[in-house]
Amino acid sequence: MALIGLLAGCAYEDASDPPPTAALEYSGRPAPSVPAKGADILGRETRNYAELKERLTVAAGSVLLDESGPANGPGVGFSKTATVKAAGSYTVTAACAGIKEVHISISQDPGTAVELPPLVLDCSGVLSQVVELQPGYVGVHLTRQDPTGPWTGAVAGIRITAE
Repeated sequence: MALIGLLAGCAYEDASDPPPTAALEYSGRPAPSVPAKGADILGRETRNYAELKERLTVAAGSVLLDESGPANGPGVGFSKTATVKAAGSYTVTAACAGIKEVHISISQDPGTAVELPPLVLDCSGVLSQVVELQPGYVGVHLTRQDPTGPWTGAVAGIRITAE
């Protein structure tokens, strides 16, 4: 009897009813749009990615995390996580091309008590440093200095490798 009382409070959806759509919740404001990159910007970005890839190849070892993306223009940058299976020394290699500097933060699970300083990259070279990571998640996040600025083709990337 108690089970019937509990089940009476549950709601069941009829499969024949279509799910609600976003169109039903019209706000009256147009959706924000991201301007397209022109051919000149795409060409510059392609060259910058080639330079970035070359710079990041100095990272030796087994790759734990590898991420890159636009370093300016409209948007929020990039973010990626990976799972550290074994505690130990890992090499963080980061670089950028087509911009003066970028800010990349690295973080681990709060439970690991590992605090990693944010990386401020001078884009004239490659930053490489050894960090101690604990088992759990490690995340990287690129913060764009001007997330509303124009596309210029600038890119940044980071690679974390096990020694």
